Amino acid sequence: MSGPMSVLASLTETRRRTLITVALVLVFATALRLYNIGWSFSNNGVDEGVMLQRALLISRDFDLYTDIPCDQAPLAFYFGALLKGDVVTLRALNAFLSVAAIGACMFVARKLGGNIAMVATGLFLAVDFAFVREARLFSLDGMSSYLLAFALLSFHYYAKRGDRLAVFVAGLFVGLSAAVKLIGGLGLLALILFFVFEAVRERSFKASKAVDLGIMVGASAVPLGLFLVALGPSEMLQGMLFDQTHREFEPMFKLSILAFLGLNLTYILPLVYARELWADGPEVRYLLVVTGVVLAFMVLQPLVFFHHMVFMSPALAIMAGLVTAETVNFKKGHVKGSRLHRALKKDITMRRFATAIIMVDLVASMGLAFYGVVAQDEPSEIVYAEKLGEMTNSTDYVICGDPLIATYADRLVPPEVVNVAYRRYPQLTLEDLETAIDKYDVSVVVVCFRLKEVEGFTQYLTDNGFLLVQYWYIGHGDDTVLDLFEGSIDPTYFYVRADVAEYRGIPTVSPVSS
Repeated sequence: MSGPMSVLASLTETRRRTLITVALVLVFATALRLYNIGWSFSNNGVDEGVMLQRALLISRDFDLYTDIPCDQAPLAFYFGALLKGDVVTLRALNAFLSVAAIGACMFVARKLGGNIAMVATGLFLAVDFAFVREARLFSLDGMSSYLLAFALLSFHYYAKRGDRLAVFVAGLFVGLSAAVKLIGGLGLLALILFFVFEAVRERSFKASKAVDLGIMVGASAVPLGLFLVALGPSEMLQGMLFDQTHREFEPMFKLSILAFLGLNLTYILPLVYARELWADGPEVRYLLVVTGVVLAFMVLQPLVFFHHMVFMSPALAIMAGLVTAETVNFKKGHVKGSRLHRALKKDITMRRFATAIIMVDLVASMGLAFYGVVAQDEPSEIVYAEKLGEMTNSTDYVICGDPLIATYADRLVPPEVVNVAYRRYPQLTLEDLETAIDKYDVSVVVVCFRLKEVEGFTQYLTDNGFLLVQYWYIGHGDDTVLDLFEGSIDPTYFYVRADVAEYRGIPTVSPVSS
């Protein structure tokens, strides 16, 4: 046994070493997430800006779904509104939730596979590119997946002991996850399927299990049920459910699944050894069911983006930790009767494959994570936000192709045009933009991303008293590193109303006439 595997074994030989190692893993994970948190690790298109701007609008007394068109579940926006939509605060909150989720997954791994499994699980999640990336953003996918991780911890206790309080808490966390993003509801489907599979396995379904299932389903319905009552069921269902049904099926986006597994090679091992892990008991079987349900959804749903993959990380990391522990223990000569242990003993090629994958993945993922954090320069959004703040007052409305710019500047975007994503329903039109500019007396328009592609928009601005700001006056920052899956924000153009340009002395391409 050599390299990272021998180090991993030595770090868990005594209780003192194990405690120190766990603390270091959590500190390491926290540092990766909080270092320079004001700068994006890697952007998420316009999604983060849209979510933050919705939270900011709610904090200014706009109503979600009625005043603010919204195609997502509501919980994160109202939580964000409590913190005034502040970019850095909400990113930091998401980062801490991510570390807490890592702690929950490590605890489950320890119960299932011991200290080595616990430390390995923590390391995998600490440097998991999807997990780190979403933790450094105000990400609905990230927050929803962290709540699912807490549900995994609660359900572990139920699977182990049949504790009804645990199944209630698990259901509640699944409900909270779905109240952040509906995809979190897959956790409920997975847990229902787990009950079905266990009944088939035992060839009976006891009345007590039916009660447990009812408790879990009822608890999961509470968060969204309360929001439906408070916000109005028709508006809320139209926004977060029916407005999501118009997306085209795009097969090429399924490559996100391969990209996710390619950046987290160790997560392949639970899929390779799924048959052996299935025999390890109900606590492991439910992890496999969760993984299977989420993976099937990713394959079948119309659109799959890389940031959706974060939902697969918790369960896969725990099981990868179990495989790692079995591999290390086998090399140390431990005698264990598990089916996975016997498979490793029988097939030397697979044993070497598992060892190589774990070692390569830990080294490569750590290098990628460090590069992503260290190799950053000030992103353009911050530079543009500072200039936008100088051009406007706190009560002014602006329109931004990337709403993150407006949110950094603490400026409001007209709620009807907050969502400037490429894939939204109904589609953003020139008429929507014209109406918003007139209704809210918009003073500055930042043209980037989607707004550059709205036919006739820049001509409309020119024809209606907006002037193009000199590019040298705006300045620019740097593209965020590791933007592997979304395009750059640049080039970005500022259009300012002629009276504002004259009053503030803003240099424009077309000088203001006297």
